[in-house]
Amino acid sequence: MINFLSKINQLDDQLNIEQVHHQVKEINDIISIVSQKQVLKKAPEKLGFLPDIFEEICGSLSQTKIKQFRAINQLINNLRQFLAINFGVWSLPNLQTAKTITDSLNIKTGLEIMAGNAYWSKALSDVGVKMTVTDNLDWSKTSNTGSKSFMSVANFDAAKAVEMFGNVDLIICSWAPNFGNSDTKVVSTWQKLNATSHLLFIGEKSGATNSEAFWQKGLVHHSKELKRINQTFPSFDFINEHIFEIAHEI
Repeated sequence: MINFLSKINQLDDQLNIEQVHHQVKEINDIISIVSQKQVLKKAPEKLGFLPDIFEEICGSLSQTKIKQFRAINQLINNLRQFLAINFGVWSLPNLQTAKTITDSLNIKTGLEIMAGNAYWSKALSDVGVKMTVTDNLDWSKTSNTGSKSFMSVANFDAAKAVEMFGNVDLIICSWAPNFGNSDTKVVSTWQKLNATSHLLFIGEKSGATNSEAFWQKGLVHHSKELKRINQTFPSFDFINEHIFEIAHEI
């Protein structure tokens, strides 16, 4: 962590470019808040530079500074990976989105499945939702971030957790794996229980999260409430991360 921050701050000082400095400050703030096991008040602005902006900035730089700019842009683009490696965090919740979820969907109780380090449960708990937090914890056996959870996590398989604790207003799952069938098994279990809860998945459609079968089944339900929620949750990088609600019936 020190090397990442020291390198990005050193390059920022050397470049002295306002657009870069603004993003580096945002990254320092994010890492500081996550380190303190707190939650961002609102989603950060998108980090990194699109190719046209990147080339425009390069046009005014010396060859030495172009190399430095390429290096810092790569570091900025690696923030999600850095958070995952150091904190077990793949998705970055914020209190504004958590509050919009609770207000828009009338949420008072919740269950997080495949919770990892329970960062989304922390955000929802901070806005008043009574959360039950579960994960099978297999990943924590090979990751040193397994001891850095934001809330206490109970050891339950995702579908089993839905069976046992599904009598809640909200079931939420962030960054389900893009292999296996754990996500479709959860949906099937939830639908069989005839649950009245809202089931939300957070991730990237047909990309970094959820199985191919999950996306092929056409499970996602579109609503004005979800549109309002996602307006508070723009992805902080170029992964197309959204919050998806699952339909009770296909």
